[in-house]
Amino acid sequence: MGRRQSKPALLELFKTEQGDVDPSRPRRQGAPAWEPGRSMRVTAGHLLVSIAVVMVLVVVTWMIAFRQGELQARAELESVIFQPVLEDPVLDPAPSAGVPAGDPVAAVVTKEALVGDPRQEGLFYFVLAETRLEGALRLARFCRELGLETWVIPRDNAGLARVIALPGVVTTSRTEEACRVLDDRLGAIGLRWKESGGTSSLEDRYLVRWDG
Repeated sequence: MGRRQSKPALLELFKTEQGDVDPSRPRRQGAPAWEPGRSMRVTAGHLLVSIAVVMVLVVVTWMIAFRQGELQARAELESVIFQPVLEDPVLDPAPSAGVPAGDPVAAVVTKEALVGDPRQEGLFYFVLAETRLEGALRLARFCRELGLETWVIPRDNAGLARVIALPGVVTTSRTEEACRVLDDRLGAIGLRWKESGGTSSLEDRYLVRWDG
């Protein structure tokens, strides 16, 4: 006669576990995936996507701010460049421009007194500028008011005119006293012309011989 096993059979255990479930308790259908007290699993893929979204938002915000700043800076620059000029000291210097306080201011020299050609044959004359007639008259008038005899000689090419200074000299060498003195005077007047709003200091002046 065999020994009776003291442990319950496997089928009996399975029935016991099935019987422990209360059949009267309603089963929950369609329970949500997340509920209070329930842990939520976050994968590495979710983290990477979140970081990418944040970076995109930061870049877009920076681009918008940069564009707005660029437009504002450009608007300010254009307002400075294109602001209206009430007075142009280069084209229309005042009669007293460049004359220190206390110096007598000469009367305005008329155009008829500036245009002419008093040169003598065989002498060299300083050419201060070659420009449009209007600009030549202003430069010659400025020099006249400072006591330097200057003349405007119209040219035949496109309305240009030369501004020459007197007196003429016999040589182009700056070592000759008369030429050096006149050249130094022209340099000083050129600096004052530049300070008054002129476009140059007459540093490009040169000597030309007049042969009639």
